[in-house]
Order: sequence, then C-alpha cells, then structure tokens
Amino acid sequence: MDKDLAPVVLFIYNRPLHTRQTLEALKKNVLADRSVLYVFADGPKENAGTADLNLIAQTRRIIKESCWCKEVFLIEREKNMNLEDNVIDGVTDIINKFGKVIVLEDDIITSPYFLQYCNEGLEVYKNSTQVFSINGYMFPIDFKPGQETFLCPVATSSWGWATWADRWRLFEDNPRCIEEIGGNYFLKNRFNLADLNFMSTLKHMNTWDIRWYYTAFIRNGLGLFPTKSLVKNIGFDKSGTHAGNEDLNQDLYLSPVPVIYNDSININYYADFLNYFKVAPPSVMQQIKNKIKFLFNIKNITRAIRRTND
Repeated sequence: MDKDLAPVVLFIYNRPLHTRQTLEALKKNVLADRSVLYVFADGPKENAGTADLNLIAQTRRIIKESCWCKEVFLIEREKNMNLEDNVIDGVTDIINKFGKVIVLEDDIITSPYFLQYCNEGLEVYKNSTQVFSINGYMFPIDFKPGQETFLCPVATSSWGWATWADRWRLFEDNPRCIEEIGGNYFLKNRFNLADLNFMSTLKHMNTWDIRWYYTAFIRNGLGLFPTKSLVKNIGFDKSGTHAGNEDLNQDLYLSPVPVIYNDSININYYADFLNYFKVAPPSVMQQIKNKIKFLFNIKNITRAIRRTND
C-alpha cells in the first residue's frame, strides 16, 4: 500500500450478491490498485442453519476470487459479533495501525472516484480536528452551483466514509448525555436532523453510527460532504441488519470531486440539506384531530387546577 493512502475496510456477513457488486465497483476505483483492503467477515450466529452457513461461506469465497485491490486481507470471525461490534472492532484495529481508514459495508456501491475523494479529504483536513468524517454519500438535493464539497454540522454518515485515528479514539461507546439532550427542547432539535428523530435512535442505542454521530455532536464536530453522491446503497431489500425499504432516488456521480479546504460551514448548502428532510405538514383531518386532542388536554388541566384550588 502507498503509505500516503488510507487502508480500506470492508464489513461482510452473508450477502454474496451484494458483496460482489460492492467489490466490483471498488476494483474500478482510481487508486484501488495502490490500496490495501481489509475485509472483516462476521461469523455465524448461534444455531445458524445450513442455508445461512452456505451464504456465509459463499460470501467469504468471493473475497478470495480476485485481487480486488493491491492487496486483500480477510479476517474471518469464528463467532458472530453482530454488525455494531464488528464495525467498531474492525475500524479500531486498522486505524490504530495506520492512523486513518476508509470504511465500507457490503451494500455500498462506490463511484470510481470515491477512494480519491476520501484520500484527498483525509489529507486536506488532517489537521482540522473539528472535522470528524469525510463522507461519500449525499441525498439527491439540487444544490445551487458553486462548491463541490462543503462542511456542515451533520458530521457523520455510515454509507462510505473515512476518518483519522485521533478522532476515532474519541468514540463514545456509552453516551453520557442522552437524558440531558433529550430533555432539552433546543438541544434535542439540534441533535435531530431536521424532522428526523435521531434522539429516539440514540436512546435505543442499537447502532454504532448513531454513537459516532453523538461523538461528533458533543464536540461541535463537522463533516465533509460532496454535493453529488459518490456512493449508492443497494441494501434496501430487507437483506441486511438495519435495511429498510426506503425508495431513495440514488444517483451515483461518475466524475472526480476535488476537495478544496474550507474553514467554515456553508450555510446555504447546510440549509438545503436540512430542508430535504422537512416533513410535509399534516393533513386537514390530522390537524382537526390534533386540535381536539389539544382542547381535551386543556380541559383536563383546567379541571385539575380547579380541584387544587378547592
């Protein structure tokens, strides 16, 4: 591996079709032939059936079929760690050895310029410790022409990203301020992404990525994003641990995205980002129901006050 390039870490389990597509796209990347790939294959769950064991074996064989990057190292877990622990352990292991890392999961298709973008971002912002993550994904937002990358307080993304050892060492495995954030209207609103309820996800503590987001949030961290997406998620077929059925219009940008240093948030792009997640106003019927509920609550409160005064 070129010492100036970050190692690539890929996490796989039992999805051979997804894994093959991820690897084929990765192999087409500029810099793939100079990069080292570390693949962490999670082990079978207890009482795994024959079908699942076969899928795990098939997925691992795909890794050995081709030299997907300059070098490929396969780390085969004997037992199942679950996605969260596999990611945290794998990223920590590699980043402690090399100081930086590029992270993929088995359902992420990359643009041919994804590795180039991540490596440039890692170099440009290596001394900007407020920047926690170089993120490859962007929602289909129609940004006004201008910059091709921007900083914003939505610091992290789990769909193709990169970071440095000094920032990853801050990872909060057990967030301490959940109640403080959730109990304050303004803090909670800032923690959430527009109308997306990140706070609810944090309370359940069931994903590594919400903890990574929290880690950056409590340190006022920033993330770098491209205005056009360099990755595409193909996992929305209910085959993965946290896959859903979201109908995202995902366009994969097939041109280079140069990274130019910025020292501040791009407010206009950040606003466009937030506006993308605005929930449509409730229907007339829902507004009526909300009004009735509000009046009913006011009536009960009034009764309680009267009883207290009697």
